[in-house]
Amino acid sequence: MIYLVIGLFVAVAVGAFLRQQSKRNSPETEETPPPVIPPEALDLPDVEIMEDDDDSGVVLSAKPVTDPGRAAGATYSAQAPAGEDSPYGLSSEPKKQAQAQVNLLRWCGRTGHIQVGNVVVPGPAAYWSNGEASTPEPSCIDVTLPVEFPQKGDALPADGAESYAAMTPLQRGIYLTWLAGARIQPPLHVCYPAIWLYGIERRTIADKLDLGMCINEAFRLLPLLIRWDTLRDNLIRFITWLAIKVWLPDEDLLALCKKLNSVPEGLLDILLNSYANSMLPLPSAVAFTVVRTSAKLQREGQPKINHSEEALQKFTPIYKELCKGGLILLKPQSTLKVSYKPSNPSVSLSKKENESVEIPDFFADLSIFKNLVDSWEVFLQANKPPEKVPDLAKIEERPDFEGFINTLRPEGSELPLIATLGNLGKLMKFSISPETKLTGKERKAIVDTAQVEGWQIIPDLGISGRDYNWNDKILFTELPLGTQLSQSYRVASFILEFICASIAADEEIVFEPLRRRMNDYFALSDDDNMRLEAQKPLNLPTQYGPDYYGDFLCSWLSEEERKSIKGLILHAVSFMPGYGGNPEVNSILCEVMHLREDEEMSKEDSVKTASDWGKEVLNLMTLLFKTN
Repeated sequence: MIYLVIGLFVAVAVGAFLRQQSKRNSPETEETPPPVIPPEALDLPDVEIMEDDDDSGVVLSAKPVTDPGRAAGATYSAQAPAGEDSPYGLSSEPKKQAQAQVNLLRWCGRTGHIQVGNVVVPGPAAYWSNGEASTPEPSCIDVTLPVEFPQKGDALPADGAESYAAMTPLQRGIYLTWLAGARIQPPLHVCYPAIWLYGIERRTIADKLDLGMCINEAFRLLPLLIRWDTLRDNLIRFITWLAIKVWLPDEDLLALCKKLNSVPEGLLDILLNSYANSMLPLPSAVAFTVVRTSAKLQREGQPKINHSEEALQKFTPIYKELCKGGLILLKPQSTLKVSYKPSNPSVSLSKKENESVEIPDFFADLSIFKNLVDSWEVFLQANKPPEKVPDLAKIEERPDFEGFINTLRPEGSELPLIATLGNLGKLMKFSISPETKLTGKERKAIVDTAQVEGWQIIPDLGISGRDYNWNDKILFTELPLGTQLSQSYRVASFILEFICASIAADEEIVFEPLRRRMNDYFALSDDDNMRLEAQKPLNLPTQYGPDYYGDFLCSWLSEEERKSIKGLILHAVSFMPGYGGNPEVNSILCEVMHLREDEEMSKEDSVKTASDWGKEVLNLMTLLFKTN
């Protein structure tokens, strides 16, 4: 019996072994998984992949990521077909694998790079593809399309385009240059920010990714869209809608609001909602931000103030006193409906997603903010700079300034009021000779006389140590009596003059972007911008070469301080076609300011923002301007 059982066991085992051998030798069955195609077998573009410094992921140029774990630098649209290199997984259909490789729609965020030809665009926050993408997207940067980067003297196109593919090669070059400049300067045409916004909409609506980053980038774009109300209003709706969707944390929302002088009402409603019905006083930082940035709470004629901790500290005791410890908010009865319709023609919201979202409308009844508004008024009055009116009694024998001005600009003429210091000196009966320079006393008398008559003289005659000659050209702009010129404006005016001399600017198409660029570095008002624009006839071209300004700076500033001036100028022209990265500009600046040309930029300088450069230069140059 035992032998019988052993025989049966052996027979079963041998049968199983034979069936397994037969299965191995037979053709594959349906259940056998399809073979995985290695990346090297695919027809992928042969472009180098550069490694990130922090090893957090690869920095893409034009090659897909094969490791889904490293998709942070460049991910793929959810609407793009899945493939071997997609983090969304493999296709299970052998027929699709046999088809030609499709061009995926890829995303490159703030930590990645896109390589277009020999040019690398860092952190574009945009979609790209290596050929026409299988997913339609007007913002997609097709790296195979021709690009012509603008050079000095090129006539820049005044028209726009509906998509990146529809752009001319020169328009693509202008757009990529704008992206490479981190989108911190005003774009040349509305189509560039509009097309870039298409990609941000797709990223948040279709892919539902990077919502926090997209809010930050959209906020940064807002101040650059002053000329285009329609696009700006749409961007405000997008930011508000997105902030409601993610319900941005209070500290993050407050940090974003601090960066702007004017904040959309819906965002302030979200910020205030967290404190309503809590019976706790509104924090000073929140109250300061709300009253500083709300268009409805600002009274006519009040100045716009940037956020600063110093101003907040001065505002806090006034706020707590007039609001009896702080404003207590109750949730209002009225609500504000917020909805959003994407501007991107290739992206649509579902009916559910497009439904209006209701948030409390705190600004429907402004009476609840009365004490807060009063606090702001008291704060502004207490911190208003004293008006400086020239002492009329000290200006003896006032000349016929009105007749002098009328001679320069007859009634009805719109020509700039340009003369020389010698012309004005003769009117004021000074002793003039071409060989002598103006004394400080003579300059002060000229400035005081002009101010009494309601005029400002450009260039600034109050820069310590700067030589002024009687044959120097001067320009007159209207200046109400008692108006104080801000130090930001005075420094920006000098820097703009120096830049024009350094790059030998002689065309308005060069001057105007540089003039707007000054807003990125300094806190300039609308009047300041009008004054900067007025000095154009004196700067195209400038009266002196760059060595004139370099010698002046060398006599007053240390080497490290002069490096800061050079750093800001190179940063300012970096986005300008033909000047950005041009070693000739660096050579000129180093030569006239006696700096080493071969010295590499420090790691700290390489990460400075426009605001950082502006604060640094403003602090070191303020002392060069007389305040008497």
